[in-house]
Amino acid sequence: SVDFLSLTMTMLLVRPVVRTSARRMSTVAASTVSSDVQSYISEAPAATVSTLGNGVTVASLYNADGSGSGYTTVRLSGVGSRFDTVGGEAAILASSMGGVVGREHISLSSISSLSADAATSNLDALKGNLSCKLAGLSYESQMMDHLHSTAYQNGPTGNSLGNALEGSAESVASVSADDVASLLGGVNGTNVVVVGTGNGSHEKLVAEAEKAYGSLSGASGSKAVGSVADKSAFIGSDVRIRYDSHNTATIALGFEGASWTDPKAMPLALMSTLLGSFSKSDGLGKNVAAAMCQEVADHELASSISAFSLSYSDTGLFGMVATAPDNKLDDLLWYVMPNFVRLAHGVSDEEFTRAKVTLKTQILASFDGDVAAGEQMAQQIGTVGRVVSLTEMMAKVDALTMDDVKAAAGDVINDQDHALVLICLP
Repeated sequence: SVDFLSLTMTMLLVRPVVRTSARRMSTVAASTVSSDVQSYISEAPAATVSTLGNGVTVASLYNADGSGSGYTTVRLSGVGSRFDTVGGEAAILASSMGGVVGREHISLSSISSLSADAATSNLDALKGNLSCKLAGLSYESQMMDHLHSTAYQNGPTGNSLGNALEGSAESVASVSADDVASLLGGVNGTNVVVVGTGNGSHEKLVAEAEKAYGSLSGASGSKAVGSVADKSAFIGSDVRIRYDSHNTATIALGFEGASWTDPKAMPLALMSTLLGSFSKSDGLGKNVAAAMCQEVADHELASSISAFSLSYSDTGLFGMVATAPDNKLDDLLWYVMPNFVRLAHGVSDEEFTRAKVTLKTQILASFDGDVAAGEQMAQQIGTVGRVVSLTEMMAKVDALTMDDVKAAAGDVINDQDHALVLICLP
């Protein structure tokens, strides 16, 4: 079998089997892209934000005409998979409250009291449901768990990014009622963000939040949002999982990325856009814009590939995940790795301009709809401590330069350790 970890370090010295073809580039004139923010963005109403006495943040962005339905998003920071001590208890708690678990938070779709009673009283049923879900996880979902596990394998018990997002079949079976109940023990007011969107009253939202969360204690210290006591240590490493019945390979490659508050976070988001994504099932087919994806599509090296940039309170992950025939992995990495490395040396003006337009489109799309806008606002308050307006985000993207990308790529990719995960045949 091929040593894929060694391959990623030596592939630049090996001649690929497939032939190199010229990259297709559509014409994108930089002059057509204006740095001026559109009026529907700059004139959009600002969010109303209040803070309860114990630190709970309440924000709203309601329709001026009072039309439509109202939506509420509640984000609990400090409760998520990285804080599991057994594995899966945060996912069980989130499920019992009708929410979704993240690595550093739980997201709820309504205001409800913070109690583990529903989880502890129905623990066996919740564990059974989660075990069934884990059994049906896609290889891509498994891949991201394995990538976090190997990249951050030395995290302390009770605070490790290496924990699986929803645990494993073995750990879920071991979760007790006390394990689930203990998760809420350290939650205080500063961990709670309540956001209302659509139709509603900010004053009423504040009153409801006060009733549900006003009894929580305030923060015991003055630690800033997004800060942690000890930064997670990234470890260059690899893990390989053998499935005899798997006739394709799923591979993930990750470098240490940037935290939410790191100045490199926005350049890395742009770098992810530059690398792009491709799937055979997409309507575009081979007509993708990103150079890396063009080459992968042209030579039929993978059925799908996607770059990502993930941020957490203390660190991040930047890389790509792909599904490909196992006999084409050497050719796939031959084209992928130079596209990563060239980010440290600069890309064409056309690519750069197009990527900035794409990134702004993605940002706007993430706020498309009242529910999505509420989730984004809750995330911003929970990670950077405030609501960041669309005008400010557009301006930040416009302000990015090629030097910003080259500097970020130099820090993250050039001569840096990486973590690699592979699921394939032996």
